[in-house]
Parts: sequence; C-alpha cells; structure tokens
Amino acid sequence: MNKHILLVMRWLNDKDSATWKELEENKHGSYAANTAVEAATYAACAAAAHHGWSDTAYQTGTASAAYWVDVYFDRTGEDKEDYLKELEK
Repeated sequence: MNKHILLVMRWLNDKDSATWKELEENKHGSYAANTAVEAATYAACAAAAHHGWSDTAYQTGTASAAYWVDVYFDRTGEDKEDYLKELEK
C-alpha cells in the first residue's frame, strides 16, 4: 500500500486530516515514487496551501489531486477498494 497515496486520499475525504506541512512532507517523500503519486501529492499540497487563492483555484487543486489518485490506480493496477477499506479503519 502506498503511504503517499493513502495520505492524499485521506485528505481528499477530510481536509482536516492532514496539515499543509504533512502534505508538503508527503510531496517531498513521494519524489522517488510513481509520477502519478508525485502529481497527486503536489496537487493536494498546492490546494491545502491555498491561502489567498480563490475558491476556484482551491477546487481545481483538489480536483487535480483526485484525478492523479485515479491515474495512480490505473497505472499500478492496485485495487482502490483496498485503500478505501484502509481509510475506514
């Protein structure tokens, strides 16, 4: 299970579940991982750090993070349901 994707998915479900700092650290930790992981964590981090952004920019960052999470599952063939079950714990 990819901890970087799991953190982004958790954040997508509950924006209070990760701080901007945690997302930033996740972004840096994901650089060695799949490009989709990098993109998802970057988008989530950007959305979380939206101070001064418009609501549209924040929503775009959030939508981008969700998109790249889906790309991750398409590329890796991992089962998204396994991650969703993990988030329910």
